Amino acid sequence: MGPVKKLLCEECWEEVDATYETRHHVEDVRGVTVEADIEHLICPKCGTSIGWPPLVDKGLEKLYRAYRDKAGIMQPEEIVALRKKYGFSQRVFAAVLDIGVASLQRYERGCLASDSHARLLADARDPRFLLNCLERGARKLSDGERAKAFDIVRERGISHIDYAVIRFDAMDGIARSEGLDTGMRLFDPDRVRETVVYLAGHVHSLYQTKLNKVLFYLDFAAYREVEVGFTGLRYVKAPFGPTPHQFELLMAGLIDGGALSLREQDNGQVVVAERRANPALFSASDVSLLEGVCSFANGFASVPALSEFSHGERGWRETEVGDLISYEFAADLRWGEGGSR
Repeated sequence: MGPVKKLLCEECWEEVDATYETRHHVEDVRGVTVEADIEHLICPKCGTSIGWPPLVDKGLEKLYRAYRDKAGIMQPEEIVALRKKYGFSQRVFAAVLDIGVASLQRYERGCLASDSHARLLADARDPRFLLNCLERGARKLSDGERAKAFDIVRERGISHIDYAVIRFDAMDGIARSEGLDTGMRLFDPDRVRETVVYLAGHVHSLYQTKLNKVLFYLDFAAYREVEVGFTGLRYVKAPFGPTPHQFELLMAGLIDGGALSLREQDNGQVVVAERRANPALFSASDVSLLEGVCSFANGFASVPALSEFSHGERGWRETEVGDLISYEFAADLRWGEGGSR
């Protein structure tokens, strides 16, 4: 039997053990037709979908994300990452763009931006646009603030994301919920960081593409064994295999030069542990599973070989590219029967 939640059914007018059910929605959002698979809590007696606010909000978030993807609008975490790239506070970034601070705060929380503000935020990805905004005025900033912002944009604008600036806040954008799409575990940044530190210290040549697959097998094997994932991460189908949802944001939060760093190797970058993982965050069974997934990953001669193996997973085969892979597929995981290694 799947997970249940005690809720009041307003149709039956009694407390029931509502069960989770995923339903496909086709909705109109601002004139754009979008689709999303949304979780509901269903009354077992009358079949009514019970409007539990956290799940309703989660459904709206999925529809909004689908709309942004289809309309080419920045997602909330992308806005945050862009602002943090320059080390701007919300007040300074809003002033540079000449929009209200309250508006920017709403967009970073997940509210839909107006069409004009959506275009403005998209333009802001070009540092030349930001420099032009600062040159034109940014009247809400003092002369000193404006000059400092101008120098920062010139210095950082043409480089990749400065992980040292955004690492403290980046993982705030990772979805945090306790449902079937997260393996019934709440995302915990500390646990995830120590997990990756452990993997980086024990898996040979841990390229980022390899880390994707190792985390997937770790989480889905954990869910198969105890019906709770290991990290609370969500996974999507990517062309080269399963990958954590919002992986770039996750890496921005993890790579800090203290616990983890990236090292150039051959034609890519490998994740390197700068210290040992904190054992206090793991139980004996956790360590056993970590050891098992490391041994499993090290059994492949190359990253492409591991990727090819992951393509045989039912969860990857039966999911559309870009969609979330349900933890329900853990029962069919190809790595070990019943979690054996």
